[in-house]
Amino acid sequence: MQDLILVGGGELARVIIETAQAQKCWNVVGFVDPEPCEETTRRLGVERLGTDDALSSYPRAKVILGVGTIKVSNARRSIVANLGLPDTRWATVVHPSAYVSPSATINHGAIILAGAVICSGASIGSHCIINLGAKIDHDVHVGSFVHVAPQAALGGGSRIEDDAYIGMGAVIRDHLTVSSKTLVGMGAVVSKQFGPGKTLVGIPAREL
Repeated sequence: MQDLILVGGGELARVIIETAQAQKCWNVVGFVDPEPCEETTRRLGVERLGTDDALSSYPRAKVILGVGTIKVSNARRSIVANLGLPDTRWATVVHPSAYVSPSATINHGAIILAGAVICSGASIGSHCIINLGAKIDHDVHVGSFVHVAPQAALGGGSRIEDDAYIGMGAVIRDHLTVSSKTLVGMGAVVSKQFGPGKTLVGIPAREL
C-alpha cells in the first residue's frame, strides 16, 4: 500500500480519508496542519504529523488536499502553490463506487467521491473535487481546482473552466462553457453563456 498524507483537516478531510481507505490502496498516515487542534485529530481519527514541513519526513508518501470549498475560493490553489511539490507527489483518490470510463482522464490531486459518474472522453483537471453522485457526461472538460458539488450534472461536451464552483444539484447544458471563477448556485440550470467571475442562480440561471 502507498502512504498518503492529507494537507489540512477541513470539513471534507474525513470524507477523503474514508474514500482513500475504501480504495484499499492507500495507507493514511495522518495529516499536516499549521495549527494544532485536538478536536480535528479526534474527528479525523488519524494523527496530526505537524506543520507542512513534516512532509519532508515522508518523502515517499503521496499527498492530497484535505481542504474543500463551499464557494469560489483561491485557498486550495494557494496551498498547492505554497507547498511547491512536484505533480508526481500528488495522489488521485477515487472511491470504488464511482464509475470512471477507461477513456476518461483524471489528473493529479483530483478527488472523486462515492457514486460519481465520469463518462467517455471526459477530462478532470488537477486538484478537482467531483463530489457525491455528481454526473460528468461524455467529453466534458473540467479545469483545475474546480469543485463539482453533490448531484450536479454536466452535459456532454460542456467545459468548466478553472476555479469554478458548481453547486449542489446544478445542471449545466451540453456543449456550454462555464467561465473561470464562476459560482453556479445550488439547483441552478445554466443554459447560456456568461462571462467569468459571475454568480449564477435560478432556473434558467441568471446573474445574481
